[in-house]
Amino acid sequence: MRIGLDLRMLGGGSGISRYIGELSKQILTLDKHNQYVLFFNRLDEETRNLYSKFGHKMVETGISHYSLDEQLKLPRIFNKENLDLLHIPHFNAPILYGKKFITTIHDLTHTKFPGKKKAHIFSRLAYNLVMLNAVKRSKKIIAVSNSTKNEIKEYFGVDGKVEVIHEGTNELYQVMDREEALAKIANRLKITKPFILYVGVWRRYKNLPALARVFDRLVDQGLDIELVLAGEPDSFYPEIQEQVLSIKHKDKIRALGRVSDEDLKYLYNSCRLFVLPSLAEGFGLTALEAAACGAPVAVSDIPTLREVMGQGAEFFDPLNEDNMFDVLSALIVNERRLEELANGGLSRSKHYSWKQAAEETIKIYESTK
Repeated sequence: MRIGLDLRMLGGGSGISRYIGELSKQILTLDKHNQYVLFFNRLDEETRNLYSKFGHKMVETGISHYSLDEQLKLPRIFNKENLDLLHIPHFNAPILYGKKFITTIHDLTHTKFPGKKKAHIFSRLAYNLVMLNAVKRSKKIIAVSNSTKNEIKEYFGVDGKVEVIHEGTNELYQVMDREEALAKIANRLKITKPFILYVGVWRRYKNLPALARVFDRLVDQGLDIELVLAGEPDSFYPEIQEQVLSIKHKDKIRALGRVSDEDLKYLYNSCRLFVLPSLAEGFGLTALEAAACGAPVAVSDIPTLREVMGQGAEFFDPLNEDNMFDVLSALIVNERRLEELANGGLSRSKHYSWKQAAEETIKIYESTK
């Protein structure tokens, strides 16, 4: 088969970008039978060097995701390559592309929590049309969790062609010597106190202001800790940054922006507690990465995170700040429970791998012949 991989969202720092990078590298490493055409937005030297070793054709489209050109010009670029199958690893499949394709749908966050990006009537209409096209016309749909599969069925009435393939963790994220990790972040990031870690974007559904307010109460309680935020604020949601940085103990917040994978490994390995307070997640990869590094994990009690983390995390109600405070305040001073969570999360993380995800994805490609 001649298979196209749409890799245009690589390098954005998002969870989807990480999914595309990790999955594509594993697929290209494992699959020695099919021929691939790799589509990029821009082919910089680093990306070209990374993917040229696989020996497949690379195409620079110059077309970014969520653009008008994605709908109008990209189908012609795809058609030139005479593909038997195209894998679009997000919902943004061009409506005018008429050949066989599969999509990965990570979540229905924009459906459930439109936010400002999809608030304008034109943007909302465009999103609904593109999502409906992806769901209805995909030969197969990959959902990254059973929770996402259930939502696709609930919102669109589609079930039989949806296959669940869980994400994995990069081998970089593993347990290392804690003293070494602490020394690294002290030297590289100037973090020297015990800290709660959050990793992700600053959007409404991530519920970051609630975590900041709960952190404020933890400091008021007498805990000498910091809140470390790794991930970029979203310019569409300036109020999130304003709310987070307006708490009483804002001087104890370390907003690092996007960090390198190496620094993220050190942060995961040295945090007192990793917290993910989201109202919705497609998979919750950062919680799994933290667990793979031996960090104790506390997350929102939502179906996706229950599915992914199982007994490897402590859960709290993300809509109830009193409950979040009670759970975190009891946990952060309980050495025995923190160790139990670290061990449980580490064990849980071993159930997931990108190699397995790639093997299952290749099987889906083959099933569409």
